Amino acid sequence: MKLWWWAAVLSAASMVPAIAAEPTAQRNDRGAWLIRDVTVIPADNDEVLAHRDVLVRDGRIAAISAHGKTRTPRDTAVIDGSGKFLIPGLVDAHVHIATEGALRDSKNPLLSGLDPGPDHVYDRRVLLSFLKAGVTGAANLGGGVQSDEDLLWLRDEIAAGRIVGPRLYVAKRINGPRAGVASPRPAEVPASKPAAPTTAADGIAAVRAAHERGYDFIKPYQFLNRETYRAVIDESRRLGMATSGHLPELGCGVCADRAFAFAHPMDNIAHSEELGRYGRESNLAPRDIDALADLVVDRKIGVTPTLITLKQIVHMYVQREVPPTPAGWDALVDPVTRLDWAPAGNNYLSDRFRNQEGADTFSAGYDFSRLLTRELWKRGVPLTVGTDAPLPGLAFGVSVHQEMIELREVGLSPLEVLRAASVNAHRLFDRQGGSGAVRSGERADLVLLNADPLADIRNVARIDGVFVQGRWLPAARIEAMLAESDQAMQALSQRIQTRQAEAARAQPAP
Repeated sequence: MKLWWWAAVLSAASMVPAIAAEPTAQRNDRGAWLIRDVTVIPADNDEVLAHRDVLVRDGRIAAISAHGKTRTPRDTAVIDGSGKFLIPGLVDAHVHIATEGALRDSKNPLLSGLDPGPDHVYDRRVLLSFLKAGVTGAANLGGGVQSDEDLLWLRDEIAAGRIVGPRLYVAKRINGPRAGVASPRPAEVPASKPAAPTTAADGIAAVRAAHERGYDFIKPYQFLNRETYRAVIDESRRLGMATSGHLPELGCGVCADRAFAFAHPMDNIAHSEELGRYGRESNLAPRDIDALADLVVDRKIGVTPTLITLKQIVHMYVQREVPPTPAGWDALVDPVTRLDWAPAGNNYLSDRFRNQEGADTFSAGYDFSRLLTRELWKRGVPLTVGTDAPLPGLAFGVSVHQEMIELREVGLSPLEVLRAASVNAHRLFDRQGGSGAVRSGERADLVLLNADPLADIRNVARIDGVFVQGRWLPAARIEAMLAESDQAMQALSQRIQTRQAEAARAQPAP
């Protein structure tokens, strides 16, 4: 690990006032900050380090020392950390980020080709929503071609310091045609191609193309047949690409069975619901919780439970409404997401969803997943925090807090929840990028809290400010940056309403 020789250039102790505002966040150079007299929660072990001074320089944690033992370099801004808590930046390990590319991909005539505004204002607002919640990393688990291209571009712009946002990890979703794993299998299945492979060769080609394009990891999806699924897993591993996705479909002649799926395991299962889907083989029998948990442990697989996702779906099924977002967050839901949540575009409120086979077991499936997640935790399975936002009711950023509460409620300690939301995600998606813990030499993706998250995990919402890629953004500055996009979002909302009105006028009279 590189040693940061900042001490060699320390000047004599000088009277440096605490800063009221950060240096310009958009600049390319990275400044230096000293967080003075803060409690550090590294999250990679059980330590809690009280009364520490933390020096951030050039995008890294340069040093952590006992309070008062460090001289302050003259070019260093000081942040008063007394009574505050420094934790690793949070990571949403399963999200589907709304982008301007997704608008270009959209098949919805209300959205297709819609002008979202200048200078990627729509993308920037979504990214700032993550930072408002202390989410400094986000793993996108697959989208359309244009959406993915937008995300790969945004990832690189963020890394270069030209756009402010969380560190992005972009997955390539690889999936076969649903008809290829239907039961009984139809007589005709679409010809295999890397974009929808039904052969091992095309599965391998899809992984290689993703690797060459610079995707960060692979998301295998459930409609891959047995041999194609195995080829995608094996080639991803050969190329050193992590895999996080869905378990393969069961029940057809070319489908995997449970033994095959776990004989060729992904690095991470993207939902506990996926294990619950396998649990339906036993009609969600309680004894199957132990059997599935043992398979996960034996194959050394991680799991992103996304319990809040299931909770929202059950709420919509039972209450026939979208659950409210946490206080203060509804106004940040962008107009495109709000349109998707509305009854007309919300599949979870449709009769088709309610009338599907097995719908009456949704609530039982949520209970099964909660108990299964608890058993995974008790067995030491590495869990990560994911949300599936923007599923209806789950806003970008704050939904991470909601999932953290879900994990706390199934038994994880607050420290274990923090670890799942930070260090564990870095081990999965960022194997070469450090541990994600608050340690000297690590990247400065950090959150400064005004209250102790170990006393109450809900205190992760009490954010004083965020370090993202080494830059300090006080909470008030993030709010101001979000407010700068309000006018553009209002204009976008108006354009959508205009299209809705035009579509309504085009409908034939009853």
